[in-house]
Amino acid sequence: MSSPRSLFRTAVDKNAPRETRTTAINELAEIAATTQLRVIVVADGFNGSFRRQALNGLGRCRATTELAALADDASLPTALRERADQLR
Repeated sequence: MSSPRSLFRTAVDKNAPRETRTTAINELAEIAATTQLRVIVVADGFNGSFRRQALNGLGRCRATTELAALADDASLPTALRERADQLR
């Protein structure tokens, strides 16, 4: 199993294939790497589907503290804030 750091680097690597990045985000959720998932959600430069996937991963981890903070984060798009609120 890869480390959270390695998985995060793969997830954010714009040169990596989409499927590889998706797998890395899923693996971050499996190991409850909530900090890395939260960073993906808040990072403005990521494709929306990766941000939503990371947000759903936080829901699977039951990361209520992170989800509450994201739901209240006015810098996030409304759809992500609403989804974070639904997941917490």
